[in-house]
Amino acid sequence: MSKIVLLLLGMTALVAVIHVFFPGLRGRIGASRISTKLSVLPRSEYIVISNIPFQMPSGRILVRHVVVSRYGIFVILIKNISGRIFGSEAEEKWTQKYFNRVRTFRNPLFRCHQQISLIRSASRCTKKAFFPVVVFTGGASIWVDSTLDITTPFYLNRVIRAHDRVILTESEVQDIAVRLSELHFRDRENR
Repeated sequence: MSKIVLLLLGMTALVAVIHVFFPGLRGRIGASRISTKLSVLPRSEYIVISNIPFQMPSGRILVRHVVVSRYGIFVILIKNISGRIFGSEAEEKWTQKYFNRVRTFRNPLFRCHQQISLIRSASRCTKKAFFPVVVFTGGASIWVDSTLDITTPFYLNRVIRAHDRVILTESEVQDIAVRLSELHFRDRENR
């Protein structure tokens, strides 16, 4: 019994150290979890394109994941935040309550909409086919008033597959996927 307690304490300490001292690692772990979830989507219906770079005057923006399908284009923004998340779709700031700490952060939907604008321009898609999806990977409990998709990794594929109305033709899906993939591969060649 004491070995189990010591193991749990050790794992808790390790998680705490990673959480505090290695936030970049936490982000990579969260992005990896999302990649794993998206890889399960049927390839015959969904095309996943990751790490699409855009150079802006303020710096480089990396769109982590875009899912292109006949049911729409899903731009996925990952937030690695724990605790209880409160806010609404229109509020500029949301609130995180984690144990006794309370902090505010910028509404991630605003950033997701910025990324959608970049993807819309790059894909040359003029249809209303874009869906923002914000995924909280840090074990968050979400208390946000929104009609848009805000979820956790567990429900991500269910959220995407809930969109079942055909918006794009198969040829449009392929054209969009090729344009976005070219951005990804052009960036890899320039490194």
